[in-house]
Amino acid sequence: MRKRHYGQGGVLRGQELGVFAPESGLPPAAKGVVLSQTGWGSREQILRAGVGAQGTEVPQLWLCGGDGQLPPVYQRLVVEGVSPRLIRRGACTVGVGYEDEHADYCLLTGVLPPDLNASREAQTTAVFEMIEDVLRDEGMTFAQVARTWLYMDRILDWYDPFNRARDAFFHSRKVYDGLVPASTGIGSANLYGSAITACAIAVRPKRSGSLTLTALPSPLQCAALEYGSSFSRAVEWLTPEARTVMVSGTASIEPGGATAFVGDVRRQIELTMDVVRAILTSRGMDWADVTRAVMYLKRAEYQEEWEQYLREHALEGMPLITIEADVCRDDLLVELEADAVKRS
Repeated sequence: MRKRHYGQGGVLRGQELGVFAPESGLPPAAKGVVLSQTGWGSREQILRAGVGAQGTEVPQLWLCGGDGQLPPVYQRLVVEGVSPRLIRRGACTVGVGYEDEHADYCLLTGVLPPDLNASREAQTTAVFEMIEDVLRDEGMTFAQVARTWLYMDRILDWYDPFNRARDAFFHSRKVYDGLVPASTGIGSANLYGSAITACAIAVRPKRSGSLTLTALPSPLQCAALEYGSSFSRAVEWLTPEARTVMVSGTASIEPGGATAFVGDVRRQIELTMDVVRAILTSRGMDWADVTRAVMYLKRAEYQEEWEQYLREHALEGMPLITIEADVCRDDLLVELEADAVKRS
């Protein structure tokens, strides 16, 4: 298990990432309270591990894909110094509300559509509406969402209809007039059989200047909005103590929006890493500041090239998990997301 802890606003946050054996399940969490737990593996690995319950005291989401060539992995956010409020919808735990001295937070994990028989576009709209409904109960609005994670079963079959449904929701809520969230949209099925499930975090500053949220550009890419995908390349939240940068799912895309290095996994890995690093560098950060990263590989066989890249760049110790999942274009072979924190 790899850990990276950081303090902010009187709260000690810990990102834990690692692999686990299905027969023995997950290792126990470190000292503190688990605010969110997600994991990936083949369906058989996840079922053997006996995880995935919705009604637990820990908001969690278990996603499945691949044929088990890669080991199952997990990530969880563990904190000290907060007393979170569980957020439930029916019998399901869908998130937590908590606070530090700078802001109130609503962290949602595994939001599902209520009707699994609805069309995939309708399920997408319903998931965004569910996020909005929970936020309303927490005294927030969708305008305060800083980041989303969107996991779609068979993503390549319906990514364009998904984008249309998200665009329509964003237009109706005037999201484009304010902060467009950072996001990951990746191809992963879930144990519940829905077309889509989501995680999100919303932030409400306690006073003027206590915390600011800003969308960041990618120095090596155009804005995703320019080719019809509604997310910011990264979002930074800044407090008097530190800056946190949440980099969206990032792939091998040229400045004009086309896929670069089609069919060449090594070159796609290199460009993806260069793009993410350029975003970090633009904010005075580097790989040493990363607190959590997820690499999505279209095929498990790309693991060897990915591990070689990490060795060549002395990044084996980065807090990172690697999973097998479809990316939003068939010719995109890898995608990386990352969070980084640096003290002011």
